[in-house]
Amino acid sequence: MVGSLLDRDTTTSMRVKFINAGRRSLLPSLSEVLDHRELIVLFVDRHIKSRYRQMALGIAWAILEPLFQLLLMSVVFGFLLRVNTNGYPYPVYVFAALIPWQHFTRTAMSVTGSLQDNLALISKVYFPRIILPIAAMAREMFDTAIQLAILLILAAFYGYYPSLKLMLLAPVVLVLISLAGAGLGLWAAAIVVRFRDVRPALSIALQGGLYLTPILYAASVVPQNLRFLYQLNPMYWGVETFRWLLINQPLVWDWTLFASLMLTAIMTAFGIVIFSINERTTVDVL
Repeated sequence: MVGSLLDRDTTTSMRVKFINAGRRSLLPSLSEVLDHRELIVLFVDRHIKSRYRQMALGIAWAILEPLFQLLLMSVVFGFLLRVNTNGYPYPVYVFAALIPWQHFTRTAMSVTGSLQDNLALISKVYFPRIILPIAAMAREMFDTAIQLAILLILAAFYGYYPSLKLMLLAPVVLVLISLAGAGLGLWAAAIVVRFRDVRPALSIALQGGLYLTPILYAASVVPQNLRFLYQLNPMYWGVETFRWLLINQPLVWDWTLFASLMLTAIMTAFGIVIFSINERTTVDVL
């Protein structure tokens, strides 16, 4: 009996996959990412559940947090300071800009921390590291989708109903904003595991960016001679396009749109390259 078991064990064929270092590439392998695509779903699901776990109100915080922020801004800037919004209701005007801005900042910060937050995992298990930033981008769509639903209800209350262009173009705008946030986050992700100061510094910089983007006020208050520099900010176009989609605010397309898109594409491309170059030495900091 024992002999037959030994014979069976020695004749059983096993598939063993060997992972070799190979040559360093400037870009991550798309085929590898596709082979591990189920991990993206796993990471997204794990993060969404852990974000609201052990909270008394659970997922309701995804609704309460932006509503409280909107209420505070509406009272301070809309009622007390009476910021000019070109005749549009302040709650709709500011929330239509706040959603894309928050999506950008959350994506940037999530991608920035994607390696640092998973150092214990990546030091033990092999998978394409670029999956972590991709999952970080994808999971932020969850909260944004909830906030977008709130925005549509709020806009309908003020008489602004969803249009066909909003339904068709809003997802495209959000994807572009995700890429802009990821491009910024990828630059920081490979550095933050060595210099943890980068993460809080980026958070402070993004808080400052809130006031350099027409979220709390109309872009018309910016002096005309500085307008072209102001419009090179990619989030200027993200915010103003969202307002155009929702409340049909006039929007003039000019060369600064294409310049900002080009800057975003370059930043994202170089971010991917830097991330790919540094990902192999990430574990060395442990």
